[in-house]
This record gives sequence, C-alpha cells and structure tokens, in this order.
Amino acid sequence: MTAARYVGQRVRRSEDPALLAGRGRFVDDVTEPRQAEVAFVRSPIASGRILRIDTSAAAALPGVLAAFTAADLAPYCPGWRGLLNWPGMVAGEQTALATGVVRHVGEPVVLVVAGSRAEAEDAAELVVVDYEELPAVLDPVAALDPDSPLVHEDLGTNLCFTSPFGSGDVDDAFARADTVVEVAVQTGRHTAVALEMRGVLASYDRDEHTLTVRVSTQAPQMLQTLYARLLGLPENAVRVVTEHVGGAFGMKAFVYPDEVAVVTASLLVGRPLKWTQDRYESLQSDTQARDERVTAALAVDAGGRVLGLRSEVVSDAGAYSMYPRGCVTEGVQVATIMPGPYRVPAYASSLRVVFTNKTPLAVYRAVGHPPAILVMELLMDEAARALGLTADEIRRRNLLAPADLPYTSPTGNVYDSGSHLESLERALALLGDDVGDRRRDAERRGRLLGVGFSSFVELSAPGAMFYGAKGAPITAHDQVEVTVQPDGSVTVLLGTPGQGQGLHTTAAQVVADALGVRLDDVRVVSGDTRVVPHGSGVWASRSAVVSVGAAHAAATEVRRRLLVLAAHLFEADPDDVELVDGVVGVRGVPASRTGVAEVAAVAYWGTHRLPADVEVGLGAVGSYSGPPYTFNNGTHVAVVEVERATGLVRVVDYAVVEDCGVLVNPDIVDGQIRGGVAQGLGGALLEHVVLDPIGQPQTSTLLDYLLPTAVDVPDIRIEHIETPAPTTTLGTKGVGEAGTAGAPAAIHCAVNDALAREGARVWRQPIRPEDVLAALTAER
Repeated sequence: MTAARYVGQRVRRSEDPALLAGRGRFVDDVTEPRQAEVAFVRSPIASGRILRIDTSAAAALPGVLAAFTAADLAPYCPGWRGLLNWPGMVAGEQTALATGVVRHVGEPVVLVVAGSRAEAEDAAELVVVDYEELPAVLDPVAALDPDSPLVHEDLGTNLCFTSPFGSGDVDDAFARADTVVEVAVQTGRHTAVALEMRGVLASYDRDEHTLTVRVSTQAPQMLQTLYARLLGLPENAVRVVTEHVGGAFGMKAFVYPDEVAVVTASLLVGRPLKWTQDRYESLQSDTQARDERVTAALAVDAGGRVLGLRSEVVSDAGAYSMYPRGCVTEGVQVATIMPGPYRVPAYASSLRVVFTNKTPLAVYRAVGHPPAILVMELLMDEAARALGLTADEIRRRNLLAPADLPYTSPTGNVYDSGSHLESLERALALLGDDVGDRRRDAERRGRLLGVGFSSFVELSAPGAMFYGAKGAPITAHDQVEVTVQPDGSVTVLLGTPGQGQGLHTTAAQVVADALGVRLDDVRVVSGDTRVVPHGSGVWASRSAVVSVGAAHAAATEVRRRLLVLAAHLFEADPDDVELVDGVVGVRGVPASRTGVAEVAAVAYWGTHRLPADVEVGLGAVGSYSGPPYTFNNGTHVAVVEVERATGLVRVVDYAVVEDCGVLVNPDIVDGQIRGGVAQGLGGALLEHVVLDPIGQPQTSTLLDYLLPTAVDVPDIRIEHIETPAPTTTLGTKGVGEAGTAGAPAAIHCAVNDALAREGARVWRQPIRPEDVLAALTAER
C-alpha cells in the first residue's frame, strides 16, 4: 500500500459540475416513448370505511386510459406487513391502494392513468368515493386505552410493540441519590421535505418480460427484490435505475404503496407510467418522524455524578409499519441511545410504539437520536442547576474518558473508541470566554442570551446484524467492483448509489490511493441494478465505512493482481514490485519502470506472453460486512438570543467538535455536518406537522410547514478530532447524521439556559414563540 495521496484531502466533488450546471438527471427529467402519467385520489379523512367507488365519469374523460381501485390491482400485487423479528411486534396489512378502510389523510385510494398529468388530475376530480367516517385515533397515549377505537381492527390492539431496555440496579441507584431531576418532553412530528419529491417511471416490456423502474430511492437493490416478490417476477427481470436523487434522509428507503401502485399499473396498461409527487402529496404521504413523548429521571450524587437513569418512551407510529424497516426503529433508538457518552451505571427504559390515524412514522436522518440526546442533555442541565454546577462541569464529571474505553453502555452499545471528554473541552475553547459580555449586550437589546451544550454519540454504519437479523431484506454486506481497463483507467461500480453525499468522490479517493493511480483516472458508476453489484443502500451514515470499505477491498485485490503481472514482466518477485503514481517498477532498479496502462494492456491483449498460472483478470468485487456498528461522537455548542417581547429565538453562534474517525474528504464531512445542523435547527425551532382534532393536516404547504433558511442558520464553526475506529477498514466512522443528532439538544438547552435566568423553561419541540412567552409569563 502506498502512502495516502488523496485520502484526507479536500478534493473537490466530482458530482457537482453537472448538478450546478442544471444537468442533473432526476426521475422527472426522463420521458419514455408512449409514456402516460398518473394522478391519485387520496383519502380526505383520517379514518373511515370505503362504501363505494365510482370511476365511470373519470374513465369516460378524453385522454384517460384507466382508473384502478384496490380490487383491480389485488390479483397482481398482494399486500404486505412491515414486520420485524421484535418479540411481540404486530403490524397491519398495507396494500398498493386502500382496501376497504382508510387510515390516514393522504392514503392512496384510486389511481388514474391518462395521456398527461393534467388530464389525469382532471379525471381524478371526477372519481366519487363514499366514506363512512370513523373516529380518528390521534393521541398515542389515549390510543392505549382499552376503549379506544382501533386503527387496525384485525390486530385487536393499537400497541404495535413494547419492550424494556437497560441494565443495572436502578431502584438502588435512585434510593442512594442525593438529587433526582425529572423532565417530560414531547418532540413534534416532522418530515424530510426532500428537494426532489418522490417519483417513479415504470415500464414493462411484454416481449422481453422485463420491468424497468426509475425511482427516486435510497435502496435500488432492495426495491428490485421487493418488486419482484410482490409482482411474482424473477429478480433478473426487474431493473431499478436511480440516477441523481434530490434528498432522501431515510424517507426514500421504503416500499411506498403509491409507488407500488404505479409499478403494478404499468404491467396492466402496457405503457410506461410516470408519477411525480407534488408538495401537497409529499406533506401528507411521505413518512414522518420524531413524534415522541418521553418522561425521564436522572439520579445523581452530591458531586454531580450520575447514579441511574429512568425513561418511559411512547412513540407514535402512525397508521402503518412501513416495509421493510418498520416503525419500531425510532422508538428503540430513543430508548437505547439515551445514556449517550456518559457513565451511567444503571438504566431502565420502557418503550411503547403505538398505532394512530396519522401518516406512518419511520426512519429519518439520525433516527431516534435527537429525542434521546435532547432528553439526556436537558436532564444534565437540570441536575447542574439543582447542584449549583455549570453545564460544562457536570458533563465533565460524567463524560467517558480515554481510560474508560472500550465502554459498554447499559443498553449494550459498545463504544470502542472516541474523544468524548476532549470534544467538550475543544468545544468550550471554540465558544470563547466572552459569554458574560455577550449576555449583557443581549440584555441591553431586550433579549436573553443562552448557551447550550450537546455531547453525544451517534450509532452509524450498522452491520448485517442490525436489520438482517430482524428479518428485513437489508444488510450491510455491500459489494463494489473495481476494474482496471486496458488503457490503465479505472472503473468503479458501486453497489450503493451516490445521493448527494459525495460518495463517488470519496470512493474514487480511496480507490486511487489503493491502486496508486491518479484520481482523474478513476470513474465511479452507481444506481443501476443491471450493472452494479449488490448493495443495501444509503442509510445510517454508512457510506464512508461500508461502501468505501468494499471499494478498498476490491482495489487492494486488483492492485495485487497488477503487481503479479508486473513481476512476471520484470522477472522479479511480486514483493519487490512497487506501484506509485501510476508507475510500476522494481524497488531499487530505476530502469525497471512502466505505466499501469502498459501492464493492463498485457493483461487484456498480451496474454500470450504470460504463463498459464498467472491470473490475468484486472477486475475484482470487494465486499464489506464489518462490525455490528460504529459510533462517532462530538459536542455541539449553541448560542441563542430570546427576544423578550415576542418569544422569537435566534441562533447567533454555533460550534461543532466532531470525531468521525479518519476523514476521507474533510470538505465533504463539513458539508454533511452543516447540512445536518440546519436540519436539526429546523426540528428544534420550526418544523412541525400539525393536525386538527379530526386528523386533518394544517401544514399542507411550505407556507405552513416552516423550514430553516439561510437567515436562520448562523455560520457554523467546525473542528475535527480523528480517533480511528479500530474495527473498520480505513478507521472511518459515519458522519452523515451527526449534525442532526446533536443540534436539537444544543439549541433547546441554550433556550432553557436563557429562560432559566427568569425561572422558566420549555419542554417541547419545536420551540414556538408562544411557548417561550407562556413560559416567561407563567406563575412560578
């Protein structure tokens, strides 16, 4: 292996020129010959029985090709259940179109096909659906009442899953405590709001008996498998193509009923069918997240050291457990991540995941981490106030130190490396020592200034045992194929698609270093299941560990083969041959130098010069299964100003210290962190899916569902610590979700720090101005 020339460098992303010039190729950019378009009739109510559907007027409209109901599609595509092998978990059946019952506003009921989208939408308005409206179940706690209406009558319960987590003698810990603090926190439901909304273009070739689906997804191979299963096709007859994807964040890692309906209808109509979601549909039907209710208590001794932790988590699953990841993962990670990077000797958590008549809850960037980290950091601050300690000091007394590692948390998570205490100290240095002056300046302007800390760990790059062991067709055993072409250029086929995270660039950096070639000689291809090897998709901060690990394995094998070939040509021992900067030669023999292209040409066109026992192929598939998971860590510091008169919160300063192991490309890592912090800020202060008392969405446009803008996000200062992961190929850890994981807690703690000076606090997210004003004016 040569010394790294590209890994660790701020190499410009190869993906950007096409995107910046508007030459990206998204699903809606593709038009097939004879293409027709789709519009959906969706449920206008949260709960009800379908009494009658009349599509005759729609079908008679000029330009309309078909109008399908659940009864039309059922013979060709059965239903499915989003079940995982969690003991006791139950899930209702989901179908491509609603069958007999609707369970949330926006559920697809009828699919209309026409020559254009306008014609399809006009026809959809003519479809008549009669409903018997039923009481909507909207509060997950009330849904557990034995007298509550049932979301799925066949299940006989609204409880999807319940389980305890933790270890240690919690009762003894609380009995010995000098101080116990408690919080009750609710986090608001929100959604991904991807720049490119979901879309699908499906085409069935009746002559070849092949199905091609272009879809905006995080997991092409997963969909290939599941479309084949649902439609009764062999997998080699199903091709899934994913080119550019304009945002996903977990939301595009599922089998969606409307997408399945389009794919199924394409087999029946015999023409390519395209459906592109609009924002109104997106806010009603994309998976949602963060709808958590958590009560927790922390027991500490007189010195502020944690003795024990308790929590109760109620997770609102919405109407369905989405296949294949299900609705349980968020709640499980809220419960299991909560102890974080602190020494917690004893912990007990109770989790209940509950069905309601809302859009399904599923994984979303930093799954479960923001609520878990938020609760723990709020508890740490409350304990500090009770003991008269500063926020940084109570953390300093409880954060894991280097001598504590490796450390097994009370929920069984193993932190094999990290810089937990050092991250806090470095973050304090970034904050500076002028906080007092800044507080006084804010006061003169009628504002309260607060400082909040968030020290966290983030579970990343989960391995095969994470989902695969739970029965889902999802593993982390990804594959990458690396081939040196006859001219010495290199082709990399990624099993995992790049989706804006710079994966093509980082994979090229690693392959170039492993092969000892120029970065410009490496071309990366992904996103076509007919071409690339197996990969389980983009999710859980895994690309720099899993995909890049597989690319390194393949490139290392190809390098070995190159050196064996070169050794034969030089009549030398392979151990004496070196490959540097695209040139192969024998160590210590300057005259023996030739380019990789010359060696590759022999492998392709000069095999007559080689003995029979020399392996001539210069292509290899590398795989990565890896450890069960890795953990990155870091500390965020947020500084906010709270306007007394209006309750408005403004984030005025933000610093991040992040340890994600070895950095392949620091610019890409910084971009991931900044984008993640912006999303976390949105969750803390702005984003909230609001329903009225009968389940009608009140946030159906971006005028109502608020997103952070450039005005809301301050300059984010970032500093890195590189603690290599001992169990991954390159020492990398995931980082894609870390910004989102830590930001909501840092911002919330900063708001409460400001309000605490007036004896007030807020306990819900997003923190609205009215919440701040209510806290400031409440009787105390």
